[in-house]
Amino acid sequence: MRSRQRNEMVGEVSQFAGIYRERPPDPALREHVRCFWVNDLSRSQNEWVTVVPDGCVDIVWTGTSLLVAGPDTQPILDCLPRGAVVVGVRFHPGVALSWFGVPLSEIVNNRVPLAEFWRNDAENLFDKFSRTCSGPEISVALESFLVRKLPAVGLADRQIAFLRRAAGEDCDPAGVSLGRLASCLGISERTLRRRSLEAFGYGFKTLVRVLRFQRFFQLAARPPTGSLAELAARAGYADQAHLTREVRRMSGATAGEFVAQARG
Repeated sequence: MRSRQRNEMVGEVSQFAGIYRERPPDPALREHVRCFWVNDLSRSQNEWVTVVPDGCVDIVWTGTSLLVAGPDTQPILDCLPRGAVVVGVRFHPGVALSWFGVPLSEIVNNRVPLAEFWRNDAENLFDKFSRTCSGPEISVALESFLVRKLPAVGLADRQIAFLRRAAGEDCDPAGVSLGRLASCLGISERTLRRRSLEAFGYGFKTLVRVLRFQRFFQLAARPPTGSLAELAARAGYADQAHLTREVRRMSGATAGEFVAQARG
């Protein structure tokens, strides 16, 4: 899967480009995994799709490659095999550090072969997925593998989970202070910044911006959509102009173009 960074949207947003379905993870994985997903692009004529930031890291099977994607801070154009059925698992923000063992700041806005982290396991998964016909079957096989690997990974980090919740609940454009967050965790601001870079790939304030954009994403995709000014207020932006700037930065599209795609 080739990727490139662009300032303007060229491909459709990945979730809107095909028949996209999510399902919840096995209960054992819920602290680590947001969802498993399958995107059937067999009817899509566009090989390029736009992936927008969501704070997460995914493992992605494209039909020809097995990759680690994200975390992203800007729209990424991914080139997929035409007609592919793409399968993935999406980790909660901050969780992938414990699964891959490298600071996520090293892979921001990148797509990295899974074999660079899990050499033998990645090769075995690649071989298995290459022989498996359907996206749902690959999804179940990937989930089973993660459940088996979970004991070696251990429990999800509670401090990171606290920061993730704080960022997701922060609807005030002014933002919560880092000093207050650090005090709640019993750590210094410097340690908080370092931990954010390692676990999320970027600072806490960037995570707030990404998750605010995701609130807009979810609202835009859920009818009735409402006006852009209403969406801005509900998502937590200061005003429509703030929404417009951030959506352009995160997706490469205008807010109106993004909503039009979401409406289908």
